[in-house]
Amino acid sequence: MSELLDDFELDEAVERQYHLGAEAERAGRLRDAAVHFRVAADQRLGDGAVRLARVLFALGSETEAREWCRAAVADGFPEAAELAEENSLARQRFLEHAARIMVGAPTFDWVPSGVPPVQVPADTISARTRALRALDERYGGIACHSAVLEHLAAVEPMIVVGDPPTWTAVAEVCELAGWTAFDSGLPGTALPHFAHALTLARQAENEALIASVLTSAGRMFLHHNAPDDAHRAFQLGLVAAHNAWADRRTLDDPATAITSLTTKLGTYDEGRARTLTLIALARNHLALGDLEQATEFAALAVDAGRNLRSARADDHLTWLAAEALASGATALAEQLS
Repeated sequence: MSELLDDFELDEAVERQYHLGAEAERAGRLRDAAVHFRVAADQRLGDGAVRLARVLFALGSETEAREWCRAAVADGFPEAAELAEENSLARQRFLEHAARIMVGAPTFDWVPSGVPPVQVPADTISARTRALRALDERYGGIACHSAVLEHLAAVEPMIVVGDPPTWTAVAEVCELAGWTAFDSGLPGTALPHFAHALTLARQAENEALIASVLTSAGRMFLHHNAPDDAHRAFQLGLVAAHNAWADRRTLDDPATAITSLTTKLGTYDEGRARTLTLIALARNHLALGDLEQATEFAALAVDAGRNLRSARADDHLTWLAAEALASGATALAEQLS
């Protein structure tokens, strides 16, 4: 009788640990969840091993997670094998997404529910992000990750009614959410934030931010023993950084910029990105004194942007017109005006 009672109390205690693990996982307290699920998995309670493996993958503990996947499969939970395969594909899906971003493909795979109750200016979003980034640098990601997520939840709806400055500002919050998740030991939850940051940065045509996000992701891959994936992320980031350099208003090295911009042009379909690249090509050819090529690219830019409503594109055309006038290319300046 005593043994039966002891067994009953043990089963009840283990089941309580399982439920505590589920509660901690829902609340995002993955380290606590792992502690509770480990008790349930050790006692082979239900799908405790599967739940533990899922949490361990999110924490970046892949070796232990795969061991529990094997144990779960042996206990009659075949979905654990799919879980292991899913985790190994997560980085590849992110890199595929990044590659699509690099060829100028806007890939909105998520949209916030509803519209924002209050419009938050982009500079207000950025100011809060800078303050949180300072906390991260001084005290570490664990100290401010929850605050970053709260900030993200408040400003993410802005993208529905936003413009390039807003998309950039929210993308910076997504990048910081990914970075602080990584620094908190949660690489599995960092990737979706980095992916969203890339999507928004592409929507804003912010090549410098794309390069920053890919560098952050690459550093995370490197930290978690995935050098090949890190190398790929760094390669894509280098292309974005080169594109950002070529997009600068100052024309320090037109010949090099033209080479980069010509390659970049071939990756874009019609739209703002193609228009801005054509304008940049016209400006750099003008800087080299090649008026014929400058005029040709300017005409293509004007035609490509005929149905475009973009203050950025208008600014770039204005700069081109001013440079044409200053260089004596009055016909080109008149064409643009």
